[in-house]
Amino acid sequence: MDASSNANTPNPTITFYDIILDPAAYPMSPNPWKTRYALNFAGVPYRTTWVPLNAIAATRSALGLPAIRKHADGSDFPTLPIIRDPLGKPPAKTDKGEAAAAPGEEEEAVIGDSFDIALHLQRTHLSPNQQHTTKNQLFPSLSSTNHTPSGAAADADAGSVALHRAFNALVDELFTRYGAPLAGTYMPFDPRTAAADKAAMLVRFPGGAAARWEDLEIPPGSEARRGMLREFEDALEQKLGSCFGAGAGAGRGCGDGEERRAAGPFMGGRGSPMYADFIVGGWLQFMRGCLPEWEEMRDKWSGGKWGRLFDALEEWAQVDGRDGVVPARR
Repeated sequence: MDASSNANTPNPTITFYDIILDPAAYPMSPNPWKTRYALNFAGVPYRTTWVPLNAIAATRSALGLPAIRKHADGSDFPTLPIIRDPLGKPPAKTDKGEAAAAPGEEEEAVIGDSFDIALHLQRTHLSPNQQHTTKNQLFPSLSSTNHTPSGAAADADAGSVALHRAFNALVDELFTRYGAPLAGTYMPFDPRTAAADKAAMLVRFPGGAAARWEDLEIPPGSEARRGMLREFEDALEQKLGSCFGAGAGAGRGCGDGEERRAAGPFMGGRGSPMYADFIVGGWLQFMRGCLPEWEEMRDKWSGGKWGRLFDALEEWAQVDGRDGVVPARR
């Protein structure tokens, strides 16, 4: 059943577009994982449409979404995730506080960027619902830790959104610099389309367009790989480590008061996640699926805090439509 046909139902279903590589492999694309976490956290009904790598450009075009990213050579870089939400936008209210539009009259929203999707979920499905406290928001207010903000701040706290946007750029830069070259060549492609998929992926790597896929591998056990792994571990700890809890006294620099002293596994030592946690979690899912040294990364780097974060995010890691497909590494 097409998701748009559910617009007249009390709980319209979002269509979530994710990338499928090898049909036998667990999903691992980092940006779609950010969206999956956010959808599960928001508790909205959705179904997943699985898009082969070679169909991403056509899918975005069919939905009227131009590419929002560029390759190093300036050419378009069409990618996922995308959502189609029949609800469309935050429900408008009359002067009496009633919904201005009847169910089914909303215009469908089609959004093709993981950060914009998170903002849409916050504004449309979380902020208007007063049962959600600050601890149940993707972008919790910086002004209070006890209640949902009202008025303009309820839309999505501007300061929180700005900090999340900067954090998203930082995390993407770190994992792209180190994680992509260390893990990317181990992505499991569909055997039927592997040659074409690898050729398409080559342009995503610096200098890759003139190389063979096999030439991009940094060989396991090589000094070059050991050196990059050390740099990656150090960079994560230096740039992100102080933001995440790792036992008593954790969370320095990113939390305060009760939240910091709680030393939970999430950002700032919180006991509940926000979108920043899902940003890192999306990349950890990519590492889990592709990095040969994943077990060392999750259990030993930074005293095991990345594994604790990964495990704590399991509550929001449900995968729709891939029954029987399990992670290759945990």
